[in-house]
Amino acid sequence: MSTIYFAKEPPEPVTMSTFLVVASIDFGTTYSGWAYSFRHEFEENPAKVNAKTWHGGNFVSLKGPTCVLIKPDGKTIEAFGYDAETQYADLAAENKHKEWYYFRRFKMKLFDKETLTMSLEIEDEDGKRLKASTVFSLSIRYLKDDLMKTSSDKLSGDITHKDIHWVITVPAIWSEPAKKFMREAAREAGIPFGQLSICLEPEAASIYCRHLLMEKSSDTSVSTFKPGTKYLVLDAGGGTVDITVHEITQEGKLKELLQASGGAWGGTKVDDAFLELFNKIAGVNIIERLKSENMEDYLELIRNFEVKKRDIIDKPGITVIRIPISLMELAEEMTGKSLKQLLQNSPYKESIRQDKDKLKFDTSVLVSIFNTTIENIVGHVGTLFQKTATGCQTVLMVGGFSDSKLLQDKVKVAFNKKTLIVPPDAGLAVLKGAVVFGHNRREIVSRIARYSYGLSACVKFEPKSHPEEKLIIVEGKPKCKGCFSTLVRKYETVDMETACKQKGFSPLRPFSYFDANLYCSSKEYPQYVDEEGCHHIGRFKVNCRDKFGNIGSANLSLLFGGTEVEARAVLQSTLEEATATFDLPD
Repeated sequence: MSTIYFAKEPPEPVTMSTFLVVASIDFGTTYSGWAYSFRHEFEENPAKVNAKTWHGGNFVSLKGPTCVLIKPDGKTIEAFGYDAETQYADLAAENKHKEWYYFRRFKMKLFDKETLTMSLEIEDEDGKRLKASTVFSLSIRYLKDDLMKTSSDKLSGDITHKDIHWVITVPAIWSEPAKKFMREAAREAGIPFGQLSICLEPEAASIYCRHLLMEKSSDTSVSTFKPGTKYLVLDAGGGTVDITVHEITQEGKLKELLQASGGAWGGTKVDDAFLELFNKIAGVNIIERLKSENMEDYLELIRNFEVKKRDIIDKPGITVIRIPISLMELAEEMTGKSLKQLLQNSPYKESIRQDKDKLKFDTSVLVSIFNTTIENIVGHVGTLFQKTATGCQTVLMVGGFSDSKLLQDKVKVAFNKKTLIVPPDAGLAVLKGAVVFGHNRREIVSRIARYSYGLSACVKFEPKSHPEEKLIIVEGKPKCKGCFSTLVRKYETVDMETACKQKGFSPLRPFSYFDANLYCSSKEYPQYVDEEGCHHIGRFKVNCRDKFGNIGSANLSLLFGGTEVEARAVLQSTLEEATATFDLPD
């Protein structure tokens, strides 16, 4: 439970961070990482951000795999990233892994969750269940502690935990409950409420590119865009693809012109299609056997493909990928035929050839496994350009999947009249941009509401318009319960620092507080909080007892322009601030 304090007057505009250090955690579906910068570094060059380089055997990457190994007690983390992969593979090789918990790419468990509670459980790679909040909070704690440990030389001396402001990134298309879930998981990981911000991934990337001089990949730089310039942000990650449109304001800030949209079209879909190739060739689920019996080889196969994946292009040629010996042995055990024989009997006999422990793919085969994912992305972007993103002449590609040359080429061909910008190390744009956001949250001035937001309210019962089953009697008067009292309407532009219109609430006797139940709806004009498309986000519990001990009414207003819903409350009797707590639904 997080305590939120509300002021009599609107707070001062968010200015530069007063913290000495801002650190970000980019919790990705496939890869995760951390970064930070000192306040003086930000003032000299906002794009100067320190990030960890991850090592796993022969692999070196800018972020580490989103994998966590948890001890059999279900409460203690053993390893994260490459270390988690390796240690779990070692346990599996000795058949000692059954009691351990190993979670991989688990961020997608929160995707498309309009209703979400802290009691949600998720399954690990072996089907064992743990509370999602435990898995997420242990992972966040590891990344937080790893930053402090790895950067101890730079952060030593007078720097303490209280001097660091943390920023955690989330997809823009996530629901409000999912964002609140991440905040609670971060709190459980030891990040205080007042030292944490949630940042939307495409916004973080856009902010970073506003400060980055693009000398390598393009003569065009987002940092040189003039006021009034509009550009589409295509954030292609491992799990999700977030797409929105930003405009440069007269003050050089960013405002959102198009509500974020997208889907589960990230790079992991291509990984899944690659692995499914082997099942098609063998005619049995050989990958599941490899995964359960030879985890180390399974991980090696995925890593080998990951190295090749980024450089695949739609041109004639051969791509060689090393495969584990155990995969060939399983093929013969499960089918009675060698892998070479299976290939000869498959639709791929002319396009995939085996040479000892290598498979030589006609590049066209590997291009084909990208098709569905890329078609979804290009099709959605095309629809936006036709219907809502008119006047936008630039596409900014960020996120790890945007490093794929094939995806870049397909976007370039599909929108050949648009300017395409891909920053160097596109996969780090979100991670580093979140640090910039943490230093100055006024970079974004307004957003487009993805939902209608409102409070559950009782209003005067109107027999001609209200259903009979919603009639209740309150203090002798007929009321209609569960009405959607709209605060912000879907598609409405909401300012970062302006609260919506105040609503007055009174506690029901004999209580000294009222529960303001907050809902979101996919409809533009919702009527009731229990209708289809309406979801309970949580509740604000507002204390209505003033300093003299009297119980009265309070005015409640909410801010929807930030990355999370915030609130302000003022007691009508004394105009003093009220205190409240926000809880996710049970």
